[in-house]
Amino acid sequence: MTTRDDAVAAVGEILAYLGGRSGVRFDREVYDHTPDRWITFLESATDGLGEPEPSAVRFELNDSGSVHLDEVSFYSLCEHHLLPFFGNVTIEYLPVDAVVGISALVHVVERHAHRLQLQERMTRDIAEDIAKVTGSREVKVSVVAEHLCMSMRGVNKPGVRVSTEFVVSATTLDGAR
Repeated sequence: MTTRDDAVAAVGEILAYLGGRSGVRFDREVYDHTPDRWITFLESATDGLGEPEPSAVRFELNDSGSVHLDEVSFYSLCEHHLLPFFGNVTIEYLPVDAVVGISALVHVVERHAHRLQLQERMTRDIAEDIAKVTGSREVKVSVVAEHLCMSMRGVNKPGVRVSTEFVVSATTLDGAR
């Protein structure tokens, strides 16, 4: 099993490789703690991996109409490049006899965003968890994000945003059984 110390040492090796390739000295004092800081960042950015299934406090309420959360900000890491992507999630659900605490919905977003991710999978998984937490048979989740793997490398197009949407409905729920 790889330890945290092994991971920190590996990042140090990456810096040594980059320095050797470019002639830059990464052994200066300013870089002493960079490997440890980067591992700490990765641990934080992926802390959703061990999160338990979401739950929520329910408040009985008949005939409430739809609930809509706009632009819940998030950041995540692309599983292909280990580069960030970030943006906003919009959630809409139709309650069935009860609404849930709003923070529970935000927690679902954070749980999925703090993993190595594909935006398309994250959108679907958030929608499915919102359906579980709320008991709703009508959920729509939209995600709009900028991917640094497109902005900083590859096509080098900063500002391009990717939009994804996933709908959970009575039809998709019945078909999944």
